[in-house]
Amino acid sequence: MEVGISTACFYPDYLTEETIPIIAKMGIKSVEVFLESYSEYDEDYCKAMRDDLDRYGIEVNSIHAIGTQFEPQLFSATERQRNDASKMLIKVLKAAKILKAKIYVFHGPAVKKDTTPNIDFDKIAKYVDYIADTSGEYGVKFSWENVYWCWFAYPEFATFIRQAVKSRNVYFTLDIKQAMKSKKDPFEYLKSMGDKLVNVHLCDYDDCGSLYLPGRGSFDFAKLNRELKKLDYNGSIIMEVYRNNYKDIDDLKEGIEYLKSIFEK
Repeated sequence: MEVGISTACFYPDYLTEETIPIIAKMGIKSVEVFLESYSEYDEDYCKAMRDDLDRYGIEVNSIHAIGTQFEPQLFSATERQRNDASKMLIKVLKAAKILKAKIYVFHGPAVKKDTTPNIDFDKIAKYVDYIADTSGEYGVKFSWENVYWCWFAYPEFATFIRQAVKSRNVYFTLDIKQAMKSKKDPFEYLKSMGDKLVNVHLCDYDDCGSLYLPGRGSFDFAKLNRELKKLDYNGSIIMEVYRNNYKDIDDLKEGIEYLKSIFEK
């Protein structure tokens, strides 16, 4: 396993492209690029960023887009809405290909807080298959992330999706803070994702739900490491924290070093 970082950790202090030299200086070689706005999906923008990444020897594990801008509409009732959303999806996938990303991290539709959505999995399967297969055409793994305010807010969602779809390009991203915010056990998500897990987002938190840099809360990272090894997981471990979870870059680097001490043994 290799520990990396999300460019989202630096938001809003730095623009996405401005994070690359900072990440390089931290000695990190794997990154998740969080594209923050429409203009960042442009091919010229992504080519310039790819040049910077190559210059610093950094690989893009995954990309993330502002999912609320188009992802829910991929499941809309009308073909026009789905087609318009699909155009945006393809822009994001082209960006992923330019950046040489392996994974497209997906949120999907939102739900009302603290409710379990009533989803017809057989009905949505054809839309999921389209998104996943289209991602595959660009050489990218489609990876649905558990998020407390979206459809994937409970562990069984992954099981139901796996049973319903035909595409072989449906994978998952585990986010432990999102599991906590869903009031669910992160390890239950891990069980339902199984061998379809391709990406992991980590921070730390305490029993009150406050977020911290890894190693400063109460989450059992050693247990997670053991469970990932049972799955023969060899993908990236991406540190994803919010700007108010750390003081400065040196502080941020301590979180990375803590994760490396566990997952890169």
